[in-house]
Amino acid sequence: MRITPISAGMVYRTPAQRQEVNSKNVRNCTEIPSFYGLWGDKKPTLSDKFRYGLEALDDNSMLIVTSDDKVSNFMLNKALENIDIPIIKTYTLKVGEGDLINRNKLEANFGIFKKNNDYYVINLSEWIYRLEVRNPDESLNANRHFIKSGETKKLTQGEFIGTGELYSYIHDKHKFMFNPPYSYNPANAERYLEVKSAVSTAEGLQKFNRQTISALTAGEKRVTKRKEFTFQDIGGLGNVIENLRKSIIRPINYPMVYQNIRLNKGIMLYGPPRCGKTLLGKAIANEANAEFRYVNANEFKSSEVGGSEKSVRNIFQTAEDKAPYILFIDEFDAIGKKRDGSSNARFDDSVVNQFLGCMSDLEKSNAMAFVIAATNRLDLIDPALLASGRFGLHLEVPMPDLEGLKEIYDIHSKGQPIGNDVSRDELAQIMLDNKFNGSDVAEMVTLGYYNALERLGINEKMDNKTFMLSDLEKIKIAKEDFLQAISKLAKQKL
Repeated sequence: MRITPISAGMVYRTPAQRQEVNSKNVRNCTEIPSFYGLWGDKKPTLSDKFRYGLEALDDNSMLIVTSDDKVSNFMLNKALENIDIPIIKTYTLKVGEGDLINRNKLEANFGIFKKNNDYYVINLSEWIYRLEVRNPDESLNANRHFIKSGETKKLTQGEFIGTGELYSYIHDKHKFMFNPPYSYNPANAERYLEVKSAVSTAEGLQKFNRQTISALTAGEKRVTKRKEFTFQDIGGLGNVIENLRKSIIRPINYPMVYQNIRLNKGIMLYGPPRCGKTLLGKAIANEANAEFRYVNANEFKSSEVGGSEKSVRNIFQTAEDKAPYILFIDEFDAIGKKRDGSSNARFDDSVVNQFLGCMSDLEKSNAMAFVIAATNRLDLIDPALLASGRFGLHLEVPMPDLEGLKEIYDIHSKGQPIGNDVSRDELAQIMLDNKFNGSDVAEMVTLGYYNALERLGINEKMDNKTFMLSDLEKIKIAKEDFLQAISKLAKQKL
């Protein structure tokens, strides 16, 4: 009996072992197609699906055979310079446990593409794995039959593509035998393989393919969506959040409970900069499932006479019409400054008067519309605006204390590769000593990650195009990375 190695090496089995393997081969080997008529379709084998993928290829598509599509997509992105066709569609054949003999996964992922009626194979595994491509009747020659990571080879009819399996029985079949298809037929591939496509502006072939692979990695359609903040994304402001739940979120969600009570339609958030005032506004809108609009106070200013007042009236009307609605006005002191009462009224005085009138009307209405204003200088705001019936609820958003810094750190470090030498309590005390706010904590985590990339030589690998997915496992943010980040941020505060 002849022993046929598929990859490298030989194997010997006793008669009992051969019987066990043979019984497994009956389940795994390529079978001769039969007519099943009214009894339905036979489940296609791995080899059948491979043939379906070949039949679906045109000059703008690729068949990817992989046990790890994350790795194959990553390697395809790195090897695009070796593929001079625009890839706008991929057919992915997933090879998992049970599909191969004595292997849980492919030894090397690969892709096949077509160009000018010729077929090419590309190795889509990381650099340590070589792809074997040869005719079964040829003796193995490493120089001619092994393809390195990212390299391509023109396929010849009758060649097999190695899987890493070792066969010991004459009926064992190669899973991936290359025979050019007789006709173009994408129907079976569309049914049995994973199909993804992407559209590009095609401003140069390299850009086209990189956009395509990036889209394939993310899915068929990439939708840019801003992060939706909730109260869970905000640390250290428990008292403020509870007041906002009481004043805004519960009335919006359960209006029947508050029918006969006068609500504070205006809320003034005040405190030092970058402590979470704007983030609170976004979180409130999501928690209450209400429409949200962010406006910087300077946007109300207009060079036209009466233009600023008109902008104020329009935005309040929109808030009432689209209720439940939350209007967030940042840097409110830019237009809400105290009036001096002199005959030489400032330009902004008329805007303050307009706000007073609009807030009074909003308080009297039944609309679940709320206006949240934010300022770093409460002392500059006109007292009439801060009175009951206007912005009657004042909530201080203070600098975080020690426990607050710990909460904020937990939020921003979640999911990050933190080293074992990092102590949250120790970092929080250092941050408190350096008067860190919430934004500083978020920046510290980001800078710490960048510092780790530099310390571990990951940046150099990315620049030299030697970075591998396995390098991700090495990334850990160490204590020294955070301390370096804190030092930098502390100097910026001086």
